Amino acid sequence: MRKGRRFMVDTFTGMASGLGDEEEFESDVLDLSKEFRMELIQRMTKDIKSLIGSDPALMTKDEIRFLVSSYYGVQDLRKLLGNRINALGKQGEAASMFSFVLNGVQVTEKNIQRLLAVASGGRQIGQWAESIRGIGPVISAGLLAHIDIEKAPTVGHIWRFAGLDPTLDWLGKEKSAKLLRELTGGVSGSVTDEQFAQIATEANRKADTLMEQVQRFADSTGKGDYLSKDNIIKTLSKRPYNADLKLICWKAGESFVKVCNHEADVYGHVYASRKMWETQNNESGKYAEQAAAKLERVGRSTDAYKSYVLGKLPPAHLHARAKRYAVKLFLSHWHHVAYELEYGTPPPKPYILDRPNSGHTDFIAPPNWPME
Repeated sequence: MRKGRRFMVDTFTGMASGLGDEEEFESDVLDLSKEFRMELIQRMTKDIKSLIGSDPALMTKDEIRFLVSSYYGVQDLRKLLGNRINALGKQGEAASMFSFVLNGVQVTEKNIQRLLAVASGGRQIGQWAESIRGIGPVISAGLLAHIDIEKAPTVGHIWRFAGLDPTLDWLGKEKSAKLLRELTGGVSGSVTDEQFAQIATEANRKADTLMEQVQRFADSTGKGDYLSKDNIIKTLSKRPYNADLKLICWKAGESFVKVCNHEADVYGHVYASRKMWETQNNESGKYAEQAAAKLERVGRSTDAYKSYVLGKLPPAHLHARAKRYAVKLFLSHWHHVAYELEYGTPPPKPYILDRPNSGHTDFIAPPNWPME
């Protein structure tokens, strides 16, 4: 038996399957031809349906979201158990109990992945997403379950919902209360329409969207005048993006980085190119002002401080910026495909591309689209 391979009982087939630590659960990618992938999805759908009595292809978005969240939780538990077993092994201690639990966790992880493979593979947007190197059934299913294309006329809506808009600040209770004190003179009573519009502008929120959010909060709590300052503060205090979707996008970015050297990769190459661009700007001093602004926020003993004091952004910051750029491009293509599937026509071009003499004329079409 090859070192690093464990055997477990598969819930769906009742047979033992050998899975290496790094070859199945870390990748989240089914590296198969389109024809074989669809045949596999159909077979898994049939097997699952016969075992659980319901069609996994008919899972609701709520169910898919729950499974995606559960998958990452189970994955973390599997890693934790694996680390514990390795540590005990180095100490010469028995780990049979933890190995028994790990076996069950691995089976659960694999089964959830199969359910999500059916959820993703049974939808055209999922099929397109999985055609991208680095995107597997879990990430694909997470995206289609969290994003409602009917509520996203532009990709900017998705970026903000996923926490990828750097201008959208999570204020929290203290900053929200401070904002209202500065603009209205206090934190009690109600505000006028003019004051509310000013609050929305300073918080970088759309006034009509913020008003709907405050209204929903007031309705759910039954706290009187929905435009009370207390309701506004509590609404602004909430996270302005979807944390689960942000995690999924982060994992997509990490996956793009891992596959950047693969010949069939697209967005990993985008990451590598953007990182070189960011590095050149950093070395030429173009980020000196940003570095100075962050200098006072970090401890002198940190690696980040060593870069900031030289007027540069640290390597981790450049990595994150380049990765975010690649993910945002992928999401713009995801939006393009989803929009065309929903409405039968490509989405309107961004305003900047149609603006005369803007200097922005290049449109990057989604790869692998239309699908054959």
